[in-house]
Amino acid sequence: MLGRFFLALILLPVAEILVLFWLADVTNWLVVIGLLVGAGLLGAFLARQQGLRSLSRLSDEVRRGQMPADAVFDAMLVSFAALLLILPGLLSDLVAILLLWPVSRRAIKAALRRGARGRVTTTYYTNFEPRSEDFSSRDSRDEIIDVKVIER
Repeated sequence: MLGRFFLALILLPVAEILVLFWLADVTNWLVVIGLLVGAGLLGAFLARQQGLRSLSRLSDEVRRGQMPADAVFDAMLVSFAALLLILPGLLSDLVAILLLWPVSRRAIKAALRRGARGRVTTTYYTNFEPRSEDFSSRDSRDEIIDVKVIER
C-alpha cells in the first residue's frame, strides 16, 4: 500500500509535466497558462461553495441527532479536491473539479463504496426496548456500528 502511494507520488508530477508540455506543443503556452489559472479559479470557487455546503449539511444532521456519514464522506472528498487544487497541473485540477461537482461526486462516492464493500465488515448492535415483533418503530439513534477494515 505504501509502495503504491510513493509510486503515485513520483508518477503524478511526471504525468502532469508531460500533459503540460504536450498541450503547449499542440496549442501554445498562453493557452496552457490560461487553462491552469481558469481551472484554479473555478476549483477554488467550487471548493469554497461545496465545502460550506458539506459543513452545513454535516452540522444539520448532527443537530437532528442523525449519523452524518454521507456528509462526512462528502467533506472528505471536497477536502481531497482542495488538496488536489494546490498541486500545479491540469490532471489534478480536472480530478479536483470532478470531485467538487456534485453530480460526478455522487458517482465517485458510489464507486468508492462498491470498492470498499468487500474490504469492510459491519456489525450492528442495537439497544432494543421490549416491543412487539415489529422492529420498524425502533429509533435509529440507538444503533452502534462496529466496523473492521480488512487490508488486502
